[in-house]
Amino acid sequence: MASDSYDITVIGAGCMGSACARHLTECYQGKICLIGPDEPSLPRHASGRSVFAAYYDQGRITRRLDPDPVWSKVAHRSILRYQNIQQITGIQYYHEVGSLIIGPGDDKIWNGVEKCAQDLQYQYHKLNIQGLRGQFPYLALPDDYAGFYETCSAGYISPRNQVKAEIKAATENGCDLIRDIVNRVYRNEDGKFIITTESNITIKSQKIVVATGAFTLFKDIIPIDIRQKLDITCGTQTVVKFEVAQDDLNHFSGMPCILHRNSDKPNGNWYLLPPILYPDGKYYLKIGHSKDFIDLITTYEDVLEWFHGSGNPEAKNVLVDIVKKFLPDFKPASIQSDCCAYTLTPHDHVMIGNITDDMVLLTGGNGHAAKSADELGKIGALAILNNDWNYDIPSEEFKLCFKNE
Repeated sequence: MASDSYDITVIGAGCMGSACARHLTECYQGKICLIGPDEPSLPRHASGRSVFAAYYDQGRITRRLDPDPVWSKVAHRSILRYQNIQQITGIQYYHEVGSLIIGPGDDKIWNGVEKCAQDLQYQYHKLNIQGLRGQFPYLALPDDYAGFYETCSAGYISPRNQVKAEIKAATENGCDLIRDIVNRVYRNEDGKFIITTESNITIKSQKIVVATGAFTLFKDIIPIDIRQKLDITCGTQTVVKFEVAQDDLNHFSGMPCILHRNSDKPNGNWYLLPPILYPDGKYYLKIGHSKDFIDLITTYEDVLEWFHGSGNPEAKNVLVDIVKKFLPDFKPASIQSDCCAYTLTPHDHVMIGNITDDMVLLTGGNGHAAKSADELGKIGALAILNNDWNYDIPSEEFKLCFKNE
């Protein structure tokens, strides 16, 4: 039975919010609450929901190799905990199929990736075009391509199952879970936060972590004067899923997750996941774009409309053509597009820090956060528990950004 008063409440039960709640239960003895709706059982457009999340999916790439050392470190630390979380909850969400970065051998990304691997002592295999064609014969690659191949501590996660596992671990450790949507947050005369939900539940909380993803700017949770100054934007993502017939599954046996990098060409950056079993009982290859097709959404009505749809038709066409080019022998049984939205920040890192007294912001995944959510949740938990920054990566890397600063 949920209480009506808590020491710390985490608003937003997605990848980072659920992880934050779990970490709080492991390092704090007070009363903790996690508030957020479950994934809707109906299609999004028919669900009647006022908010949605980006984790409604079976496959997101996880890897350590990254030209950005901050993302690399938080990913590595999260990956180290996958097995333990799966063990204690009985929920599998990590699949170690490996990760392969490919692109022209002279692309500017390689120096950053190689430096990351050397500085952090990650194991990888550097492949020339002969090595790539020998190991991945289903890929049609130009002669000048090279690859960085991680076989261990890389692959994909099911963000849907990861959230389930984090929540199960948190609630078994004593966290209360309220499956509702927060309407409003304000302070009473005693300085406590008053949280009201769409179902007319009212609770009090001494402290709050705000992990509300794409809807951060569109809900009355952060004080409006601060919310209007926050330099975060809501960006769109279109993905295309290609159904793989049962007879074709063996063709892709051992396929890793693939990241394509060609910084000099439009639509040169994209990612591809191997066949993954989805809840409808079918296997799908999934491809998504990088920054080329990200559109910015500035109103609540527009982000809701976006989630009700199936993505950008132009992006879908481009992504379909990419699959045809790089997997020329693949004949999908069906093709469908889908979409989500996430927050973008000026420094391309998650914003983690005090918005106001006793309120910490934990948002800004920039499309990279699912794999690293457990460690990012930990940083959020440390931020709400400590007055001073208490983490070995400098706070500047996660600073709150404001317009005109």
